[in-house]
Amino acid sequence: MGETHTSTTRGGRPSRTLTGERKREQILDASVQVFGTGGAAAVTHRAVAKVARVPLGSTTYYFTDRNDLLLQTMAHARSAEAIRLAAIVEALDGELTVDRSVEVLTEMFFDKTVADPLYDLALFEMFMEATRNVTVRDEAREWSTMIGFLVDRVLPASDPTVPRATVVQIVACLVDGLMLEAVSNGELTVADLAERLKIVVERLCVQP
Repeated sequence: MGETHTSTTRGGRPSRTLTGERKREQILDASVQVFGTGGAAAVTHRAVAKVARVPLGSTTYYFTDRNDLLLQTMAHARSAEAIRLAAIVEALDGELTVDRSVEVLTEMFFDKTVADPLYDLALFEMFMEATRNVTVRDEAREWSTMIGFLVDRVLPASDPTVPRATVVQIVACLVDGLMLEAVSNGELTVADLAERLKIVVERLCVQP
């Protein structure tokens, strides 16, 4: 049987046929790479088409303009991370101690940072873009909300004198900071990152 071809909806946007979705994801994967290597300023239809090895017309077909490409790239990366992180969290069983929490947070964030720093650099570039471009700001907020929800799931009971939301935010921001430090200096190991995280989690959470 031949491949399914992409058709166009009444609104002029490509419909999500199998072949069309594969091509779109190929382009979005390439866009994440461009984010990581050159920042948001480097994300253009031409640059992404080159990395994706598709004709320039393919990017302009699937994405109406540059802001649409930026927005869909962030949504694509968030969706991929949501699936990966949720799988780790859903596999949790047993009692959540400080040590176990740090172990899980390390698996969720630091293992990938050290193994694939370019990808995490792309994520940071996306958040930096949200500080200047209101078009993608809601997507960045959605991402922060998702991370906060998952961090809350893996933290043990926290100090009752500190609001839980504050504890979650502190830990999430620390994770972000440590990830950025790791990708920027290339020297911190996974063990280094976990050690620093544990110091804070121990102080904010109650040992069962």
